[in-house]
Amino acid sequence: MLKYKIDIGDALERIGFNAYKAKTTKLLSQDTLKKVKSDDTNISLKSLNSICMLLDMQPKDLLMYVETEEEKENLKKL
Repeated sequence: MLKYKIDIGDALERIGFNAYKAKTTKLLSQDTLKKVKSDDTNISLKSLNSICMLLDMQPKDLLMYVETEEEKENLKKL
């Protein structure tokens, strides 16, 4: 399972990127902003690219993989 390493919503707000800027620049959708603010990592690679650009970070600075019990069980079945 992917998890955010940092609070993406807060980081975007600190650089002045809010819902209004998302709408006017079209760099991120309103839906994507809602997702990152609720720690939902189910975003597109295009959105991840925009977030990396805005925050001047690499994906590895934003995301980490944490294996869940369900994933461990699925691997055992392979």
